[in-house]
Amino acid sequence: SWAVDQANNLPGGNGANGGDPSLVGQVAEALVKRVLDPHKKVQIATCSALGVFVEAAGDLMAPYLEPVYRILMQALQKYGTRSRLVLFDTLGVMAEYVGAAIGEGLLPGMYVPPMLRLWNDIATENPFDRSLLPLMECLGSSTVVCGLNYQPWALESFEMAMSTIEACTIIIAHEDDLDDIDEDMTDPIVCAVDLIDGLVEGLGPNFAALVNGSARFGPTFQNVLQSVAEHFVSGVRMSAFALLGDLARLAPSLIEAGLPQLLSEAISSIDPVHPATCNNAVWAVGEVCVRCGENAGPLIPHAADLVASLIPLLMGNAVDMDGNELSLPGIAENAATTMGRLASVKAEFVSPELGRFLLGWCDGMSKISNPVERRDAFTGFVRAVRVNPHSIQNTGSEMGEVITSILFAVVSWHIPSSEIAPNLLSGPYRFEPFPAEFSELLASLRQLLLDLKTSSGEGWNQIEAQMPSNVKRLMHEVYGLS
Repeated sequence: SWAVDQANNLPGGNGANGGDPSLVGQVAEALVKRVLDPHKKVQIATCSALGVFVEAAGDLMAPYLEPVYRILMQALQKYGTRSRLVLFDTLGVMAEYVGAAIGEGLLPGMYVPPMLRLWNDIATENPFDRSLLPLMECLGSSTVVCGLNYQPWALESFEMAMSTIEACTIIIAHEDDLDDIDEDMTDPIVCAVDLIDGLVEGLGPNFAALVNGSARFGPTFQNVLQSVAEHFVSGVRMSAFALLGDLARLAPSLIEAGLPQLLSEAISSIDPVHPATCNNAVWAVGEVCVRCGENAGPLIPHAADLVASLIPLLMGNAVDMDGNELSLPGIAENAATTMGRLASVKAEFVSPELGRFLLGWCDGMSKISNPVERRDAFTGFVRAVRVNPHSIQNTGSEMGEVITSILFAVVSWHIPSSEIAPNLLSGPYRFEPFPAEFSELLASLRQLLLDLKTSSGEGWNQIEAQMPSNVKRLMHEVYGLS
């Protein structure tokens, strides 16, 4: 607990506020000395304390990583199962909080090979062994942080993950009653898929060459991806769609052949009864849309089903199996982004029914925090409105209310990402400028708002009269609405 107290005295922010590097070294040394204690309780307590300390110290740990990893790898050989579980958690914390330093120089060569050997030993005996889960999670975090420095072990890690999926799938298939299969039995598959996703993120475009270079699993990768995307356990599908989205971003050649079926599975999983799976499926389809660019061909058979699945998420009227309304954090903005990405491929995919969900789309867009996703959402929105301008009159709401919703969404570009003042709309002017890198979108939004003003005629005066003073100033200075 002395170590935990010392951790609490360190500055926050991943070591960004200075801190005392010598203090970090002293505490790390004191803790690591106890890691090899023969008593199980001391091992568990020390590893836990080290994890807490690393979380607080962040990148201040960088100068001390070599001796720490050396001793932790000795512990890995000596520990029993319970102590090893805690050790894996600590190694995962190091990957997450120390940052790029864990992937530099000779360090990965100290800790990756022993973990791969242990994985092979345990999995050969029992692929369902629970201690494999934190081991795979730890390696998955390391692949992302190490990036291309992980390449010497990438093929072995990929083939181990694929072997795990294969072995667990075969065993589960021989169960007499699939209703008896619970999340616990499929956890190794989930962790293996997540590890492969880590390899995609870490290796980027080089991941495709890795798969194609695997004599054993290269030819079956497409089939395995398909099987996890259509898996009957939603947790497996959740990880599969995270992988699908990253493959679309970074290694699209690997999904081209199976894209029709993969898109069908993703769209059929846009079901709010399983919120996390639903969110990942929405995001993955959006990434596929980005990859399609202006080539609408792959999306034509799926566009209508996709729009139909996204509308309830945008309009907030998604329900569970009993008809109760579902509130899903993050889903509206995710759906708004994917609708925009679909419309950017071909506006006609979404424009015919735009009136049904225009207000929900505006609301979802206003909540998007990622600037690239927000840009994609608005770009598609403008295109869809241009193709079907009458949709503004077909929402079932007053014209003034619709235009106000669009204005509110546009204003979201200018709200400070830091703390939002309660008097932002009418107090001191604190709106941020529109991002300079998205100047093309700004020009199209200006034109859209000017056209809306023209088309609303006398009604515009009423809309303007209800604008808070700062919004009025923003519209005048940035969008030319005088």
